[in-house]
Amino acid sequence: MAGGTSIWVSKDAKSDPKQIFNLRLLFLVITLSWAGCFYGFDTGNIGGILTLSSFQKAFGLNDIPQAELDNRKGTITAMVAAGGSAGALLAAPTSDFLGRKWSVFLWGLIFVVGAALQMIANYDVLLAGRFIGGLGVGASSMLSPQFLAESSPKSIRGSVTASYNLLIILSLMLAFWVNYGVSLWPTDSGDRQWRTAMGIQLIPGVLMCLTIPFVPETSRYLINHGKSEKGLETICKLRKLPADHPYVQIEYQEIEAQVRFEQECYQGHSYWVVIKDIFLIKSNLQRLILAVMLFVFHKFTGTDSLNYYAPEIFALIGVNGNNSTLLDTGVYGVVKLVTTIFYVAYLVDRIGRRRPLIVGALLQATAMLYLALYLRFSPTTSDSVGGTSAGGIVGIVWIYIYAFGWSFGHSVACYVVAAEIFPTRIRSVCMAFCFFINWIVDYGITRATPNMITEMGWGVFLLYAMLTYTGVVFIYFCLPEMKGRSIESMDDLFQRPLWTMWKHAYPTKEETVRAGVITDKLQDDEENEVSNNKDHSQVAHVESA
Repeated sequence: MAGGTSIWVSKDAKSDPKQIFNLRLLFLVITLSWAGCFYGFDTGNIGGILTLSSFQKAFGLNDIPQAELDNRKGTITAMVAAGGSAGALLAAPTSDFLGRKWSVFLWGLIFVVGAALQMIANYDVLLAGRFIGGLGVGASSMLSPQFLAESSPKSIRGSVTASYNLLIILSLMLAFWVNYGVSLWPTDSGDRQWRTAMGIQLIPGVLMCLTIPFVPETSRYLINHGKSEKGLETICKLRKLPADHPYVQIEYQEIEAQVRFEQECYQGHSYWVVIKDIFLIKSNLQRLILAVMLFVFHKFTGTDSLNYYAPEIFALIGVNGNNSTLLDTGVYGVVKLVTTIFYVAYLVDRIGRRRPLIVGALLQATAMLYLALYLRFSPTTSDSVGGTSAGGIVGIVWIYIYAFGWSFGHSVACYVVAAEIFPTRIRSVCMAFCFFINWIVDYGITRATPNMITEMGWGVFLLYAMLTYTGVVFIYFCLPEMKGRSIESMDDLFQRPLWTMWKHAYPTKEETVRAGVITDKLQDDEENEVSNNKDHSQVAHVESA
């Protein structure tokens, strides 16, 4: 199961009841992770598809000026991000009113419709299909991590939530290799070539829609909407433990305590009330700023430029031939996948989110800095007679190092952190805003990248390097470690100023659970013990009498 390896290496997971790591949780993880697949396929296949002669012929990209070609490429690629920004915002009300489960189903259907439209060889229909598909991708990118975080045991919450990102990387890698495979087909294969590469994203979309009806609604959503008994029943069903088990009771009491606190302090679920809670309560605002900045720096690493335009970037550093650039792109995807598996299975719930993110971002920034300096001082072109130069080969290696750093850093951390830190009452709205920022920045970068590469050249990579180094400084001072903390305990953590989080980055044992929950339980146990001792004393006294 996703994160399954963490069960054996995570100290917290070893002390948990073994029943909570069960097939029901595995089924839930697989179902929600299909959303990561259609996100990854769409991201990974479009860059390669744009280089296919059959696609260029079908959509009239063969004989047009370079500036027009750059604009069309940018528009085709960025339409998913444009739809994604709208979908991320629209996912919040559907998540709160329809529930997490049926929202995922609804937006999955919308994605399938958009993916089907992309199979039609018409430029305007293609743009419409990519926008509609982007609505589903953007909404699911918010809903799936939220659903996974709310449903998973806290000892493996990082691994479970990151399984969504693992499937993004897996499908990204598969899309790269599908593009390479169809590029080897005969030139007379026609539209079948690009339609095969484009249509593969329909598979995970359909599978998710077929399996999501069999997944239970999250207990946090149910309890927050006045269905406490149903919420407790869901916890018992998902954990495979009875209602009176201490593990179930602590999880249930934490959620109940958080909901009671919110209901006592704040009235109503209207969006005006929720927005006031976000911006007027200091701890909530700090959480939103942290999550938004993580997504901004996540995009400023330049990953979208590499994902969408990897073949062109490999050609820029001297890789010859379309097949060769697609092959190197495929290897780039493999490096990402292997590293992400290692991160999800081992790092995220053993080492945590913070340290891998800092190290990974430093590797990414340095890789971008090398590419900038190489292109500045040793310019090369893809049609150099002698093949790729030694400096270009080193550049390829640095791109793979970039993929390595990305996969246990920015690839996953922002998704996991955003899903963990917000209270249930405001989680949907805050995550929707975070993912809106994510997608709108994605749109700007992917739309501008072809023009930026043509106009700026090496300056693009220098810009990404400097922005990523800046992000490392922010992460060091402002990002605390989330590993081992319950979602409800974040309230206590963010009472402190954001810029002092580095001083409190790693929690004590008491800080892993919401303040008062364990204390109350211990007091109850002590009172019961005193009562029992008193009863025994009375019985002994009567017997002696």
